[in-house]
Amino acid sequence: MGPFPIPQALRQGPFRGRDAIAAGLVSESRLRGPEFCRVLHGVYVIAGTRIDHGVRCLAASLILPAGSVLTGHSAAWWLGIQYARDDAPVLIARPPGTRIDGARGIKVHRTPVTPGDIAIHQNLCLTTAVRAAWDVASLMPLPTALPIVDGLLHAGILTAAELDARLLVSRGVWGVRRVRALVQVADGRSESPPESLMRLAILQAGLPVPVPQLAIRLDNGSVVRVDFAWPEYRVALEYDGAYHADQMQMQRDRRRLNELTRLGWTVLHATASDLRDPTLVLQNLRAVLTRPAA
Repeated sequence: MGPFPIPQALRQGPFRGRDAIAAGLVSESRLRGPEFCRVLHGVYVIAGTRIDHGVRCLAASLILPAGSVLTGHSAAWWLGIQYARDDAPVLIARPPGTRIDGARGIKVHRTPVTPGDIAIHQNLCLTTAVRAAWDVASLMPLPTALPIVDGLLHAGILTAAELDARLLVSRGVWGVRRVRALVQVADGRSESPPESLMRLAILQAGLPVPVPQLAIRLDNGSVVRVDFAWPEYRVALEYDGAYHADQMQMQRDRRRLNELTRLGWTVLHATASDLRDPTLVLQNLRAVLTRPAA
């Protein structure tokens, strides 16, 4: 710790070092010491701050040129879909002809940004949800982009109609084919990134399209909801995620799924290892979906 307490103004979040020095809040030598940590070029936080993607976005906002906005996964993070890794570069859309000094840690998408693409959220300049989704879909690999767009749809921040409308007026725009490919498989009924990725694996394997989060009423009047269902085949697939560490919840789920099995359904299970290599679960799905009717 330095000879004096760190001023409260420097404890509020990221700050530009030169501004803090000019205001007499910290000396240059102290800023370079162990009490502070650099987030981006010229931008600091006090040591011990968790530097997640949101903090990186705040830091970037201090050095962005006029007209630049957070977009893609970075805008989605501030809209509540916080799937970006802590160390992921901040994605910004910037108008042509502007510069950013010391842009390490910032990924720049050089593109026009119209007034209709801009929203102010928690005092940050972001793209709207539909523009953020567009940039996610056009710039990122499909397995990375799909969970973010599904998340925006699931949260009600974005609608499928908005994406469709954007596609209609964007013929010939760079990236439109990638966006269209994502829109064809996006589904706001997915409740987590693993569910989005499992659904994508199913679709890319050429299997019948599943119904996400189907609610099935049992004979006793209770309702069991399954992650993926093919009701015409009476087949369901459950993704056993982290919440199954709750043993009581797992036991309740197992009892309900056993009842579903008694009614003639085939229930398969997938885990995180199946996401890394879905070969086996896809083989099992194909087998039960193509078996002859009894």
